[in-house]
Amino acid sequence: MRGELVRFPALSESLSVQEARAAAEGVFAVAISERAERAKEIRLEHPEVLLAVCEALTRRIETSPSLVGEEAEFFYRFLETPARKIGEFDEREYFLGELALLAGGANRILFRREDARRWFDRAESNFVRVANASVHFARLAYQRLGLAAEERRFDEVLELAPAWSQSSRQLGLPEDALKCRFLEGIALWETGNAEGAIRLYREIYADAELLGIPRLAAQAASNLAHYYSSLGDTEEALACSRKALPLLQQMENRVHLAKLQWSIGDLLRNQGKASEASDAYRSALRESEEIGLRGDVAAIHLVLADLLLDGGQEAQAEWEIRAALPIIDEERMVPEGFAALSLLRESLRRRKIDRQALRNLHGYFRE
Repeated sequence: MRGELVRFPALSESLSVQEARAAAEGVFAVAISERAERAKEIRLEHPEVLLAVCEALTRRIETSPSLVGEEAEFFYRFLETPARKIGEFDEREYFLGELALLAGGANRILFRREDARRWFDRAESNFVRVANASVHFARLAYQRLGLAAEERRFDEVLELAPAWSQSSRQLGLPEDALKCRFLEGIALWETGNAEGAIRLYREIYADAELLGIPRLAAQAASNLAHYYSSLGDTEEALACSRKALPLLQQMENRVHLAKLQWSIGDLLRNQGKASEASDAYRSALRESEEIGLRGDVAAIHLVLADLLLDGGQEAQAEWEIRAALPIIDEERMVPEGFAALSLLRESLRRRKIDRQALRNLHGYFRE
């Protein structure tokens, strides 16, 4: 448990993988407020412990992005000031870059885009001083492309994603290459090329299975489920959902599990199964709340409001909207949707919900 006193055995200067991982878990068990004063005891400056820390945070970023952001920032600040001697060569710069990249990725997942951008700049400033910097720049490029997609700069994604995918393959980063293609597929869908997007995601699913990357296979199947649902192809949507759901549950990939449950809600709603759709949306809502996806929480409240209006439940719909608005304000979300937000607020004041403003607003979150 965090904050409990953890006793660390004496460790040899060179650690096995198992020793390093155990030491990293021991570090996580110590409250952040206590770590600096216990730095020597818990080996906070040991390169192999720091490597195990980064590996653990990478595994957890999609299940606990808030925690990963907090942890990555702690380790970054610890290494940054004072400038600590880590290893013999460029280890300090590497770890600073890696931790900044993790913090940026976590903030991107949490819709904190300006914070993400700043962390990515910090990552770049450190990676530029590291051997084999081109590999790290390719990984960083994917994160920046992710920001571009989220900010609906799809022309930029369509231009750069194929090039970065090719570069990543040449650099021996097959997973990053597939992830860039993933963003290209989103951009194709959003710019009206549904056929191209579906064809690309089927290729990504097959390649991910071949390469043994179940996480990307599950994500590709999830997106296909959403796309087929949007096109009214119920059978294909359900087939893709069945492929994705067990993979996501097995990996405890809560971020994409929440998004899949959201898509299943859309599918059931399109079939006229309002009660089952509501259950799926609320499962997605609970999952999103527990892992801190505040953007998704706000959006799902708005989607639920729209569903409730279908059933003439205006009072309950108003409650859902009022649950979403403080989150949108606090996180300064969807500045591009300010007009829709203003119209929705005005309609609440008049006690007559503006349905089009509601749909316009939650549409900004959907992808």
